[in-house]
Amino acid sequence: MTSKFQELKSMKIVPLLIDGKQFPSTSQIFVVFSNKLQRELFLAESADAAAATAAADAASKAFKTWKHTPWTTRRDILLRTADIIQQREDDLKEMMCSETSCTSSYAAFQIEFVISCIREIASRISSMVGEVPNMASPDTIGFIFREALGPILLIAPWNTPIILAGRSLASIIGAGCSVVFKASELSPKTHHMLAEAFIESGVPSGVINVIQTSREDAAVVTETLIAHRAIRKIEFIGSAGVGSKIAQVAAKYLKPVLMEMGDKAAAIILEDANMEQAAATCIFGAYMHHGQICYGTERIILMKSIADDFITILKKKASAFDVGLPVTAAMAKGSHDKLLDARSKGAKFLLGGPQYNEKNALVPTIVTGITKDMVMWNQETFGPSVAVFIVNNDEEAIDLVNDTPYGFSTSIHTTDLTRALNISKELEVGQVQVNANTVYGEANLPCGGIKSTGWGAMNSRWGLEEFTRLKTFTASMSSHKNFASH
Repeated sequence: MTSKFQELKSMKIVPLLIDGKQFPSTSQIFVVFSNKLQRELFLAESADAAAATAAADAASKAFKTWKHTPWTTRRDILLRTADIIQQREDDLKEMMCSETSCTSSYAAFQIEFVISCIREIASRISSMVGEVPNMASPDTIGFIFREALGPILLIAPWNTPIILAGRSLASIIGAGCSVVFKASELSPKTHHMLAEAFIESGVPSGVINVIQTSREDAAVVTETLIAHRAIRKIEFIGSAGVGSKIAQVAAKYLKPVLMEMGDKAAAIILEDANMEQAAATCIFGAYMHHGQICYGTERIILMKSIADDFITILKKKASAFDVGLPVTAAMAKGSHDKLLDARSKGAKFLLGGPQYNEKNALVPTIVTGITKDMVMWNQETFGPSVAVFIVNNDEEAIDLVNDTPYGFSTSIHTTDLTRALNISKELEVGQVQVNANTVYGEANLPCGGIKSTGWGAMNSRWGLEEFTRLKTFTASMSSHKNFASH
């Protein structure tokens, strides 16, 4: 086993990795700070437009040969990658916890799930089959097949860095594409170590290129990459605000995008729900990782007849929950300010509020009385808070779930599966869980939302297909025959 992981861990400056080599210094660096440790971790090279162009050029060059790699080779590389991630779990967990201030248990969950995702994607490469259509003429044959789309720009976030980047890299590489991976400026070393697992597994130089950039330079570098003629598609995972800007730039250059952005995920609690279980599930979905999850439970919708009893249980479970730490003080302040806005406009706090604990994390919060003039109505709080709404019937619950720009995930708590299915058919979301968390996924299920949450799907064969295109091939068995002869 190479010592590259250890080299990356000990580096005082995170480099840019382009065409298998450390790119010459751009002379621009930025600080990576740990909110958990309350100290500077290291520095990172900040890519400029020249580095971005070099990364896209390298991906373009590598794609010409990588796209012809046998599917068995790509499958085996992904399986080895999963094994290496498993072997290097401790290194990856340590780095994730330092950079993103997550708990060790949350880091361990990420490792376990991304391994499952990568192995599932590897197993699906052989199933990317084409079709043999019926042709109008009996002496003509046709084939419709999938081929690799081309170099991809992947922009991945910090909040779940291993899962959200790992399954995307596996899909891109598995489909036969190359990639420029724009790592998060908040977790650059975690992302580099993840990429190294793929490279150690046999991915050739230039197929994976990893760059990061400071926030100040991000807009210029990102547009440089999107505009590059070699880049065929952009995958972005992050906030709706940034995603909207990326979509506009992509449209300018007529580039397709795969996007997973925000949500106002809701849990509907029906009268026959197991209230203890539902309350525990909702609190976990709302507060885990300091609420910094794109489809964390932001809203709880209660039937009026059970509202008082459920809120009593909810408050008890919420007050005992360890919400963890925010990735940065600025991230916590954004959530804090949304709570302040709600309070100033009449919202009532059943627990907590816009305040910090002794660790400078936000306290567990339950709020009611949220109205459409409040920022929290449409925007993610992205913190350990949840809003409670009380409704009279299923129709009101459905209307409330759908009254948001987003559409990622909803959970329904009930023992009546027929009722749950009927409700689910009316919900404008990508996925519905019954008696489970809004934060739910399995490696063999598609993951993606609708409306302002984004477009496309990740995981398994759906993720692979995002990075392929259809090509039609026809041939006449009579070589002299052509359209002009008719």
